[in-house]
Order: sequence, then C-alpha cells, then structure tokens
Amino acid sequence: MKRYNDADLVLARMIELLRLGGGDGWATALKNIKMDLRIDPEHALSQLLSLYGGMGSLNDVVLYRDGQSLVAENMEFDTLRSQLYELCQKIK
Repeated sequence: MKRYNDADLVLARMIELLRLGGGDGWATALKNIKMDLRIDPEHALSQLLSLYGGMGSLNDVVLYRDGQSLVAENMEFDTLRSQLYELCQKIK
C-alpha cells in the first residue's frame, strides 16, 4: 500500500510541474490515472507503464514557459518520471 501512496505523491507533483510548464494535456492524463489508481490499481499501473517509450511518450516531455525551457523543473520532472516508472515496476 505504501508504494501506491508513493506513486500518488509522485503523480501529484508531476501534475503540478506539467501545469506550470504548459503540459496541460499530460497533466489531465496523469490526473485521470491518479484517480484510477485508487479505484483500479492494476489498470492504472498498466496505463502508466504504457506512457513510457516510443515517440511522443512521457519520456519526451519538456517543460516550457514563455518559450523558455524550465531547467530546474525539467530536472525535477525527469527524476519523478524515473521514480514513477520504478514504483510501477515494483508494484506490478
């Protein structure tokens, strides 16, 4: 159960960063999965893992504001993205 809570916290921060950096579509997608995590964890984990890899994946997200890359936010987002993937692998 702790891993689900950890994933929930990581998702919450990723959503904040995405909203800050113009990734509203991704933020909405992660918010929906975050809600599903409590209802149907197995399905939510499958959805999360499907976001990694390939062109246009979560791995390709770069946060920008006013045409400028948000360096610190991108570094944090990258760390969270890796943490979330590892949590999903451990949970499933």
